[in-house]
Order: sequence, then C-alpha cells, then structure tokens
Amino acid sequence: MIRGLQNGNVNNQLLSLLGELRREQEMPDRFIIKSGGRVIFLRVEEIDWMRVVGNYVRLQVGRDSHLMRETMNGMEAKVSPDKFLRIHRSTIVNLDRVKEVQPWVKGEYVVIMRDGTRLIMSRRYRERLNERLTKPI
Repeated sequence: MIRGLQNGNVNNQLLSLLGELRREQEMPDRFIIKSGGRVIFLRVEEIDWMRVVGNYVRLQVGRDSHLMRETMNGMEAKVSPDKFLRIHRSTIVNLDRVKEVQPWVKGEYVVIMRDGTRLIMSRRYRERLNERLTKPI
C-alpha cells in the first residue's frame, strides 16, 4: 500500500477521481430563477442551449427562455461536461438536443438543434467537439 501511495500515477488517479466527485457534487440538478415576482425551478436537463445576453445568460427551454444573472464561465462550471458543450464564447448547448453539425465558413460550423435553431460553433471551440467525438461513451 505504501508503495502504491509513492507511485505518482496512483496519486494522480486519486486526485482526478476526487476532482470529478467534487464537480458532481457542486453541479445542481436545477436552477432557481427569479422573474417578475415569480420563482421558477428549472431542471438543468430541460435546457436546450444557453447564450450570453448582456450581463445575463439566456436559458432556452423549448419555446420559453429565462434570464439568469451569471457569467458564461459560471454556467459552464455548473453544468455537466458530459451533457453540455461550449461551442462559442457566448453559447453552450445541451448535447442531447443537438441534431447535427455542418461545416460553415472560415472553419466555423453551424450546430442545428432538434427544434431547428441554428447556432454558430467558432473555430476556437471546434477542438472540444473533436475531443468529444473521439471520447469513448
């Protein structure tokens, strides 16, 4: 056991597992949104996509949208990287809601959602999609 603890590889694996466990514990399964005197409980899995709107993030849920005062980096940290993918500095998509991805201009792509919404994936975030495609399920 002591030999295993001295092995850097085992230590790295343990730290990685602990980090994943912390992230899972920190990720909420719903967001609480205050809007017009109402309080809305929105399950994270219901979100189709998110986009920055000024100092807010617009959460698109079917035909409804809700605004949350949060940064895009903050939202990215709050949702599961297995279910959500950032495709642009201002956009995150729920991978379960993506229908297809098509090449567009200058190395960018168009992400077509199941409801027909078309979102731009920038070149900068294209590599993340490639990593996801090669990641075992």
